[in-house]
Amino acid sequence: MKVSTVLSSLAAAHAAFAAPAVQKAARAQVSGDAPKIDDPKFISAVMDAHWYWRTAHCAQQLKWDPQLAQAALDSVGACTRKMSHDRGGSNLSGVDPPPDNYGMWIDFARSVVHGWHDEEPKYPWDNPHYEDAWGHFAQVVWRDSSHIGCALAHCNSPQAGRLYCFYERAGNNIAAGEFAKNVYPQICPRPHK
Repeated sequence: MKVSTVLSSLAAAHAAFAAPAVQKAARAQVSGDAPKIDDPKFISAVMDAHWYWRTAHCAQQLKWDPQLAQAALDSVGACTRKMSHDRGGSNLSGVDPPPDNYGMWIDFARSVVHGWHDEEPKYPWDNPHYEDAWGHFAQVVWRDSSHIGCALAHCNSPQAGRLYCFYERAGNNIAAGEFAKNVYPQICPRPHK
């Protein structure tokens, strides 16, 4: 048999067993009990919390981006021992113990976003710039950000319940004037839903 025939056969066999282009399973999760990236209640919890604070800070509303959500799932699903920002424009949080049921996962996602905003009192309105102490808050209300995708994971490591959100256009840009241009105080009316 010719080498080219063998290579063609191997390529065809590999193509037949290639993974479909659907939501990838997380590699190191303990269980699949966390809501998926296309779960309407999960998306609504994350988007509503962002909507509330972005409205109060006069920022454009975000659009859910399935590709960003998949990227967040790939990152959070790795379940690294220590959570880390592997890209700009991200917010991460974890909790121990992880949520016990579906409803608690949804509440966790919502409360995490509100918790990120709780960093606002630390923000130096008279000298806008970046520091870790208010980085989550600044990303949540960053005016230039237009898209978001988030994912949850149940890991077997510290901070076992995890939420990662990825944003486009990334916030916390340290270039001169970017914080003053993108992080407004609560000068717009808080929304009522």
